This record gives sequence, structure tokens and C-alpha cells, in this order.
Amino acid sequence: MTKSFFSLFLIVFLLIPVASLGKVFDQVVGVVDGEVITLSDLDAAMPQYGKAYLPDTENALDKEIRLRQVRKEVLEMLVEERLLQRVANRYGIKVEDGEIEMLFTKMKQDGQMDDAEVARQLKENGFSLEGYRRFLAAQVRRARIIDALIKPDIAMSEPKLREYYQAHYDSYQAPEVRVSQIVVQVPAKALPKDWEAAKRRIGKAQEKLKKGATFEEVATLYSDDKASAEAGGDLGFFTKGEMLPELEREIFKMNVGAVSNVIKSTQGLYLLKVTEKRGGTTLPFDEIKNRVMEDYYREEVTKRYIKWLSDLKARSNVEIKL
Repeated sequence: MTKSFFSLFLIVFLLIPVASLGKVFDQVVGVVDGEVITLSDLDAAMPQYGKAYLPDTENALDKEIRLRQVRKEVLEMLVEERLLQRVANRYGIKVEDGEIEMLFTKMKQDGQMDDAEVARQLKENGFSLEGYRRFLAAQVRRARIIDALIKPDIAMSEPKLREYYQAHYDSYQAPEVRVSQIVVQVPAKALPKDWEAAKRRIGKAQEKLKKGATFEEVATLYSDDKASAEAGGDLGFFTKGEMLPELEREIFKMNVGAVSNVIKSTQGLYLLKVTEKRGGTTLPFDEIKNRVMEDYYREEVTKRYIKWLSDLKARSNVEIKL
């Protein structure tokens, strides 16, 4: 009897599709209000969040420790996504596939990339195409929940803004940096071949710098902006808000004497050098009131969202089993 039962069990076991076996024996790593998150869900989500989350060390032990930490971080993100999806369903907040496709198309146009370049960059950063679309959908869903449930409760008044300004007084100084540039320009409607030519030219400029040529010499030879090229690339002093955003993001982080990596803007490719920095005075409240308002609002949204999410988790039945 035992033998025939065992044989019957074995026959049934062998008839189960392999994919089904994976589901039967899949480890549960998290539960959100009764909805399970499995190990295969977690494994599938790992590339979705890009290489930035993955270990970059060569040491095997460090890599294993970091990988465990990353898996826990990604699991927390999955829990958050499930919670936000439930909130979105409750309030009728939707993200349509067509919206994500339009957003994706706009990103390609803004970055002046074709499908092949998009695929290359996604792969380079650890994303699959479908994974990146899911990532975008999650970001849009979160933004809409914040718009609907967090932002309407934030009130701003003159006294609150002045109090915030005083508490962040040093943040509203206007430091100045002196910048030199080497720019290789592209046409307004640049084709991929134009960008390839620009990359080759800026690459030659980098090689000259590596071989010991001064920035001034290379700017004179390679920069397409003739006015600054004649001055060795010097553009003079700038405060925040006076340069292209993609350039400004870099120069105010750089040390004096440092040369940037290649920076891409809609106008071309840049190498920047910070040659001097000097401090500035704190800007008057009335002059930067809009900036203070934006900073206060952004900080309040972040603070309130974090608390709201924490309260949501506390009210929900969330189990982490990893």
C-alpha cells in the first residue's frame, strides 16, 4: 500500500509543470495585508532598480553582505509599491500604459536618443526595458498620491516662510565661481552622427589634457565658442541661476582647479574647469521669496510624505520575512 501511494505521488509530482513547482515552493519574503511577496518577485525586481543599488566591490564577502542589504532595501520598495497600489485603487488613482509610453517617448526626445541608444543606456544601468517602464509607472503613481493626499494640506504663510528663511540663513548666500569651458557645439536638430562627431572632438581635447596640455591651450584649440576660446576658455564669474542647469549642477560641486567629466546639454558637449571661488552675502528675503517658498514647500512635502507612509505601514499588516 505504501509503495503504491508513493508511486502515485511520484507520478502526480512528475506531471506538475516546472513553472508550477516554482510557485508551489517559492519562498515568501514579505506579506502586505495578506498579499504575499515571493523570492521570485524580489529577484525579478532587482534589475528594475538599476545598478546603483547593486554591489560594486570585488571582495566576495563584502559583495555578499552588500547584496543582502540591497535585497532588503528592494524588498522595502516592493512593500511600499504594494501599499501605494492599494491606496491608488482606493482613491481611483490610475496610471495608464499610454501615459508611460508618452513619458518614455518624451525622455528619448529630450535626450536626443534613438531606441538603440536607450537600450544601451538602460542595460548599462542594470534596467530591462519593461522593468524601467514599471519603475516609471511606480514613480508616477507615487507623485499622484502625493498630489492628491499630501500637498493639499500644506499651508504657507509669510511668518512661516520668514521663519524658514532665518533657520536656513546660510543656505541663501550667493557664492560665485569662475569657470572656463571647452565646448563642442552641435546643430539645433542634431543627428546621431553629429553627436558622434562631437564625442570624438571632445575626446581629443581630453587626451590633450591627460598628456599635460593646459586647459587654456586646449580651449584655444578645440572650443567652438570663439569668444571664450580666445580667453583660454574663461567665462568669468557666475552665481546660481546664471548657467544652463546641467552645467550649474556640476560647477558648484567642483573644487578649484578641478576639470569636469564630459557634460551633455542640448547645445553640445562641455568640459568645465573651476578656476576661482568667492563667497557672497546672504540674499534678502524679499529678493528670494519665491526660492524660499519652493524650498519650504519641497521640504514639507518630503517630511509629510515620510510620516504618512510610516503611518500607513503601521496601520497595515506588513511582515518582512527575509
